[in-house]
Amino acid sequence: MSFGTSIVWLLMGLAAVAGGGCASGNKTIAVGAPQIAGRGSVPHMLSQQRARTRTVAPGKEGKPAGLAFEYEYMAPESPDLQRIYARVREADLLHHLPEVQAIDGMFRLPRRLRYVTAECGEFGAFYVPEAAEIVLCYETLRTLYERGQEQQQADRLEQDYPLRYTRANVRFIVLHETGHALVDLLDLPVTGRQEDAVDQLAAMLMLHFASLDEKPAQVIENLRMAANWMLARSTGAYDLDAYADEHALGEQRYFNLQCLIYGTDPTEYDGIVGAGDLTPARAKACPRETQTAGRAWLRLLLPHLSPKYETTEAEAIRYFERQK
Repeated sequence: MSFGTSIVWLLMGLAAVAGGGCASGNKTIAVGAPQIAGRGSVPHMLSQQRARTRTVAPGKEGKPAGLAFEYEYMAPESPDLQRIYARVREADLLHHLPEVQAIDGMFRLPRRLRYVTAECGEFGAFYVPEAAEIVLCYETLRTLYERGQEQQQADRLEQDYPLRYTRANVRFIVLHETGHALVDLLDLPVTGRQEDAVDQLAAMLMLHFASLDEKPAQVIENLRMAANWMLARSTGAYDLDAYADEHALGEQRYFNLQCLIYGTDPTEYDGIVGAGDLTPARAKACPRETQTAGRAWLRLLLPHLSPKYETTEAEAIRYFERQK
């Protein structure tokens, strides 16, 4: 089953439950936020019966890959999440995220990384270091689809917009948490805000490891829809807790992601500046920002590649430059 087919199957379920109420209410929520309501119930859920899927075999070259990821779908207790759970499990959603597929087995991890869907009590996604698990909440899928529906109706967009909006944001959110997992499991040095660093990694993975049947314009559209979510709950009014939080403000994350997009090809994406989604002053530095972020992550991750994927820094840089 292709990713496109699996997400359509999944969102048939989302459409059926949309309108049932958003667990997040009017609260400001940041992707990867450390406080997730209901998180205390997750360990209990993870001890329930698990649905494991296939793993990846070693490469054709005969060289071994790293530990393959595991994918699990936890049964929720809430009746209104049952349909989403059934669709997610049937579609094998996590295993069919293109970027996750691309890096499955790529690294010499000390422990097996597990991707999990679960009921959390509200919108969220997070990495659990003790269990080496990335948890995507069912409430997240519902909320994203509802947000996509709102935009579709307000702007009279195509019928499949809610589907595409959900798909793009799920990919970015899961890759953001994958960044946290790699920093932890590989003991990677991060001297600035880790949240900013893993936003960069998520963007780089989406830019360079998208599905083969996706055109560059579709990849950029996915990233811009992910950036849109960062502004979805923004009010522009912040208190001391918001300024002190480990995450940058939603507006800052939005412009940082726009800068990474623009920096891949300033000529092609000059419209980002023209539309006011990036200031001309910031745009001047974006090509270097994008290159610096990409090369920094390459240097951090290259020493941890499994034998199947081992390469030199020069070869890796040439590959990434060809993908632009």
